[in-house]
Amino acid sequence: MHRWLLLVLTVLCSMMARGQQNSRPNILIIMTDQQTADAMSHAGNKDLYTPAMDRLAANGVRFTRAYCAQPLCTPSRSSIFSGKMPFETGFIGNAPEKDGQWPDSLLMMGKIFQEGGYQTGYVGKWHLPVPAEKISQHGFDFIQNTKFQDYNDAATPSYCARFIKEHKDQPFLLVASFLNPHDICEWARGDALKMDVLAAAPPPHQCPPLPANWAIPANEPRIVRDQQASNVRTYPSVNWTGDQWRQYRWAYNRLVEKVDQYIEMVLTSLTKYGIEKNTIILFTADHGDGYAAHSWNQKQVLYEESARVPFIISKLNSWQPKTDELLVCNGTDIIPTICGLAGIKAPAYLKGADISKRLNNPSAILRDTLVIETDFADNDVLLGISGRAVITKNLKYIVYSKGEIREQLFDLQKDPGEMDNLAVKPKYKKQLQQMRQYLSTWCRKNGDPFEKLL
Repeated sequence: MHRWLLLVLTVLCSMMARGQQNSRPNILIIMTDQQTADAMSHAGNKDLYTPAMDRLAANGVRFTRAYCAQPLCTPSRSSIFSGKMPFETGFIGNAPEKDGQWPDSLLMMGKIFQEGGYQTGYVGKWHLPVPAEKISQHGFDFIQNTKFQDYNDAATPSYCARFIKEHKDQPFLLVASFLNPHDICEWARGDALKMDVLAAAPPPHQCPPLPANWAIPANEPRIVRDQQASNVRTYPSVNWTGDQWRQYRWAYNRLVEKVDQYIEMVLTSLTKYGIEKNTIILFTADHGDGYAAHSWNQKQVLYEESARVPFIISKLNSWQPKTDELLVCNGTDIIPTICGLAGIKAPAYLKGADISKRLNNPSAILRDTLVIETDFADNDVLLGISGRAVITKNLKYIVYSKGEIREQLFDLQKDPGEMDNLAVKPKYKKQLQQMRQYLSTWCRKNGDPFEKLL
């Protein structure tokens, strides 16, 4: 009798534990590379069609004012997977995948979820200063397709499907990291694309129109164009005509559409294996792209097109569509948010916002001001030029560490294209001083060495 009772209790405990485990949501992070926030059809862009991204927005919350921590690959990705700003991690430029660079005291996303009882997987572009093979540090037990190769993005959905199939009965964290539309860098300089192929661009008159803010704005810090002249292979667009920029936008849009097709394959796997209603999806990008605004390709500058990114939290066939103007930093906010969604305790040292609180209570005030950063570089060589941006509901203040004109101030409500630099106008002296003071105080409070450059 005792043995029978013991067996029954054991089975019941096992069933309860399994039920509790299965009630924890799966977390799927889908990340593109170099996708500006407005490069989605549901965001009102009529020059491309992104049904997979649209589907995510139709089943979740699209945060329309989300920014990266720094508009460059390694710094942004290091921030996303640590939850700390680049000036805190020390990775302020692109860095090689090399052991011994990442401090053991700085927990990575995969490790946090691994220790929280989740199965962990990562597929696709890596570009982090930690060897992909060092699972003991980053915590992603299943890690595949991290090396650059032809059709790299095309392989990612298959590896994701394999992981989903193998772990559909266990709570998991899976990152699907795509390379495109980053291939626009190769397209701009006339190189073969790293992964995909594109047909020749049509005549300019058949391409998207130039953006309203295509021109270089007056009173722009000279250091911005000095950066653009640093490497002709990085910025082949210097002196491009309007026709060339229109073809650039056409090519960029096609690359976004290509990656959207692969995203749909990943979403389909959730349905195929019956877990879409227990999976929360977070979609974002590591940074944006100039997209011809201000006659800029690439990233690094702090203009909206380079710094603002897609950010959608979705649950297929479960949530209603909403938009939210909360200021979001995907670098600092993703780990606290997915920890909040999964019921995992985030590291106490993290300062980012847990956006799951906003999902539960849309009136919750998580922040009213955001600070992001940049450090100009020529590939992996830092140029010794730093910048910060302070963003509020209406205003955006940008300041660089060097240059004759160092500051820009924009009213994003009246001037969303950032063409009218209010920092040079006496009428806005008070607002300019308030922004300067806020940044100085923020730097001091957060240990940001940029304070010494103000």
